[in-house]
Amino acid sequence: MRTKKVYLRLKIVFLSLTAVFTIIILRLFWLEVVLSPRLTRLAHKEHLRLVRLPARRGRILDTHRNILVDDIRLYSLYADPKIIDNKDEAASAIATVLGQDRRKIRNLLTKDKRFVWLARKLSLKDKKAIEELGIKGIGFREEEERFYPQGNLLDSVIGRTDIDNNGIDGLELFYERYLHAESGQAVYLRDSRGNLLPLPKKLVLPKDGYDLILTVDSYIQYWVEKFLHQTVVESRAKAGAVVVLNPQNGEIVAMANFVSPLAKEYLETQRRNRCVCDFYEPGSVFKVVTLLAALEKDKEIYKEDFFCEKGQMKIPGSILHDWRRFGKLSFIDVFKNSSNIGVAKIANRVGIPFVYSYIEKLGFGRKTGIDFPGETSGSLRPLSQWSKTDYYIVPIGQSIGVSLLQLAVAFAAVANGGYIVRPHLVKEIASREGVAIKQFRIGRKGPIASRFAVDKAREILLRVVEEGTGRRAKLEKVKVCGKTGTSQKIDVRGGYSHRNFYASFVGFFPYRHPQFLIAVFIDEPHTYHYGGMIAAPLFKKIAEKIVAYKNLRSKDSETGRNTE
Repeated sequence: MRTKKVYLRLKIVFLSLTAVFTIIILRLFWLEVVLSPRLTRLAHKEHLRLVRLPARRGRILDTHRNILVDDIRLYSLYADPKIIDNKDEAASAIATVLGQDRRKIRNLLTKDKRFVWLARKLSLKDKKAIEELGIKGIGFREEEERFYPQGNLLDSVIGRTDIDNNGIDGLELFYERYLHAESGQAVYLRDSRGNLLPLPKKLVLPKDGYDLILTVDSYIQYWVEKFLHQTVVESRAKAGAVVVLNPQNGEIVAMANFVSPLAKEYLETQRRNRCVCDFYEPGSVFKVVTLLAALEKDKEIYKEDFFCEKGQMKIPGSILHDWRRFGKLSFIDVFKNSSNIGVAKIANRVGIPFVYSYIEKLGFGRKTGIDFPGETSGSLRPLSQWSKTDYYIVPIGQSIGVSLLQLAVAFAAVANGGYIVRPHLVKEIASREGVAIKQFRIGRKGPIASRFAVDKAREILLRVVEEGTGRRAKLEKVKVCGKTGTSQKIDVRGGYSHRNFYASFVGFFPYRHPQFLIAVFIDEPHTYHYGGMIAAPLFKKIAEKIVAYKNLRSKDSETGRNTE
């Protein structure tokens, strides 16, 4: 009996110990496995502090390294709703300082989260005012925002960033991988009083973005934007665009767009880069293609005369008109006076397949490859899809869509001896300390035409400005080569409008060694609609500033004698 009692007691003790050890093991498992991550976080929260080390997005500078875009430091307000006791009082105080809706702040503070943004990108003044409120559970994080020392200069090219400083259009988007900054972080130990120990336990250094050094000259850009704005407003036009290009290497010296605030599309299109992203029917400025093709096909054709049908000629499916009742014109006078009938006859005499080959050689129908997002290829149908009417109207700049930049590249080929250049906006990528990371040396393709054809075409384009439709682009100190263009817009019925036009002019200078090419486009001018009347004078205003700024002088076209 006694043995059974002892056995029972031992059994009870054993079971009790087993139960105790089981509870201990389960408790240890609970603490070490289940609760470990949470406890670790709590320990880290008590003894470690994570400090964000902000980085700066790359700057954008002009060709002289004048700053166009930089970062400034601002402060973003956040809250831990779990810590804030009196949410109504806190919301009212914060809303009063920031001038925001109290209910909106209140809704954010009642969210079941440990982190919410209350306001982004606040000034130092606002930061200090909120800190004086002494609200427990709110804090600030330093952030960067884009700053534009030159105001809106080049804004349709530079582009924008979002609230997190990531590029969303323009150069900011195209070169995001270079401009982008990567924040660093430091982990510090805290003592029992919460003070940070001087040396970080872990350190990841911030990485600033690289700077973009543009080909753009901000001085020339300023005058281009000023004169473009004036022309669009004074002519009551819908919009306008200008490209200034170095025809020798494709560097964009200036690029401007302006949309009239009176235009219906103002809000949607004011920031769009029309030079690159839009295409239009160019009209007579496109005749440079037929000019170059004809001189390349037949070296003697410039000596011939062409009958221009007294201003009206029946063609398949339509009637072709001239702006004047021209009779017989020499080859040079056909282009000098911009005769549609004369150019159409020359194109068909040379052969449309040959002319089409030069449309392609000069870069129409494909992207130029500029370092900018959203570039258009224009509109060029395969020759097999041309109608019989197209054989006469495409050579004069109808039934084809081109961008202003494509026109600039085509004229550059005449200016530089027959080479196709790739236009570009960035010439160098460098660290903030000025160390070059990447330099752009863009090559040229070609030549696409003989030296004779290019030189003769340049000579005829000089005559256009000296004696023909481009006389309003003529300068005193340098000789200018160029071509005017006027084209009817397509109306709502699908036909050509008799009220709305595009006016264009593309020219380059000095004559012998062209350094600058300016392409001008005006959308729906309502004072004058001819390219020679509205676009050529804008070219002249810009060119005069460039000539004075660069102290350019011309040389006599025949003798090479300096004309100073």
